Amino acid sequence: MKSKLVCIILLNLSVFIYAQVPTTYAQTSLISVNVTGFVEFPGTYQLSVISRLSDALKLAGSPTTIITEKGPTYLQRVYSSAGQSVTTKDSLIANLQALRSVKLTRGKETKTYDYMKFVRMGDLEQNPILRDGDVINIGAVHTTVTIVGEVYYPGEYEYVEGDRLSDLLNLAQGFTLSADRKTVNIYRYQENLKDFDLITVDLLTQKSEDIIIHPYDRITINRDTEYRRGWNIIVEGNVKAPGKYYLGDNTNLYDILLLCGGPTSKGDLRNAIYANLPSTEKVDPEFERLKNMDITQMSIMEYHYLQNRLRQFPGRYSIDIYRTWESKGSECNPILQDGDYLYVPLKMDMVAVSGQVVNPGLVPWVEGKTWDFYVKAAGGYTNNKSFNGVRIIDAQSGNWVKPSSKTILYPGDTVFVAAKTEYDAWSRFKDIMLITTQVMTIILGIHTLSN
Repeated sequence: MKSKLVCIILLNLSVFIYAQVPTTYAQTSLISVNVTGFVEFPGTYQLSVISRLSDALKLAGSPTTIITEKGPTYLQRVYSSAGQSVTTKDSLIANLQALRSVKLTRGKETKTYDYMKFVRMGDLEQNPILRDGDVINIGAVHTTVTIVGEVYYPGEYEYVEGDRLSDLLNLAQGFTLSADRKTVNIYRYQENLKDFDLITVDLLTQKSEDIIIHPYDRITINRDTEYRRGWNIIVEGNVKAPGKYYLGDNTNLYDILLLCGGPTSKGDLRNAIYANLPSTEKVDPEFERLKNMDITQMSIMEYHYLQNRLRQFPGRYSIDIYRTWESKGSECNPILQDGDYLYVPLKMDMVAVSGQVVNPGLVPWVEGKTWDFYVKAAGGYTNNKSFNGVRIIDAQSGNWVKPSSKTILYPGDTVFVAAKTEYDAWSRFKDIMLITTQVMTIILGIHTLSN
C-alpha cells in the first residue's frame, strides 16, 4: 500500500516538473534573393537568414570552385549530373564573369563587392550576409590584366578601377619562393593597344602598394635561378663519409676530400674517378656490380673489365686525385661543378700477369718489386714466349710500357708476356727474294735513266 502511494506521488511530481519547462519550436525563416545577369541559372532563390553572397552565387551557377584553381580564366565549367560530368555549353559563363565587381541592390542602395578577394584572401567584407529582397547582378568582364610567372595563381584577372600591383599579387596568392622580386616587368599597352612600354620595378626598394595598374597591363615575375641553388657532388666508394655534398661558388676538390674524411685504409686514390655525371652515359650494370666486389674473387676478365671502365669512365676529368690529396690541395685542385661525381675504388693490391706464363692470373702486390718478380710468381715463362716481348700496362693511364730491369710495378698494373710469332722458312725466303728483286729493278731503272 505504501509503495503504491510513493509511486503515485513520484508520478505526479514528474508531471509537474515537466509542465514547468517551456517548450519552444524553432521555426526556420527563409528569405528570397534574386540573382540576375551573367550567370547560368538566373532566378529567385529561397535561402536561410544566415546565407551570404557566396551561397547565392553557387546556386546560380557562378564558378566559385573553379576560381580557386590555377587562374580564374581559361577554365571550362564542369557540373555533376546524376554522377556524370557535364560540360557547360557556353564556356563564357565560366570564364568571363565579373566576379570582382558583383553588384548587390538592397532597396534603393547598390553596392559593389570584390568576390574574388573573399575567395582568395578570405575578406568577409566582400561576402556580405543577404537580406530578404536582395538583388544580385553579375556582369561580364570588359577589361583585364594579366600576371604570369613566379606567382602561385598566374592568369588573366578582371581589372577594377584603382587596382594596384599589391592587389594583383594578393589575388595571385603572392610570389613563389624562387621569384625574382628585384626585376618585375610590367608591359603597358599604348592607346593603339598594339605597341607597349616596358616598366621594370624593383620590389626590394619599392612598395607594390605604390604601383598603380592600368587596364590590359601584363605583369611578368621572373625566376631567380640563384635562389637556393642546389649544386652538389656525389661521393661514393671507399671514403670515410660517402654521400651528397653541396657546393659553393669556390668549393674545390680538396675541400670535398676533407669533408668526406678522405680515403679509407683500403681506398685507392691513384685509380679514383672524378667525373661529371650529366656527361656520362647510361648506367652500366656490370660496372656497378664489380665496383663493390672483392678483387680476389674476380676472374681475370672481370679484373681487366673493371680496370678499363675506371680508365674510360664517361665524362671523366683528367685530374690526378692522388696528387691533390698528397699536396693538400696545392696541386691538381679544380673548382667543382654541379653534377660532379667522385668514386674511390678499393685498392687493387694485385698485379695481373697474363700471356705466355705458366700460371696467368692475379699475383698479390709487393711494394718495391719489379716485373720479373711477378713473372716468376706466375710460374715463369712458357716455351712460346717472344724474345723481348714483355710489356707493362699502367693501371692509371692504360699505356703500354716497355720495362727495364728496374721498372717497379704498382697495384693494378698488368704484366703481359707476348707469344713468339710462328713463321715458315720457305715463305720467309720467298718474301726476301721478292723484296730484293724489286729493289734491284728500281736501281737498274735509275741507272738506265741517268745514262
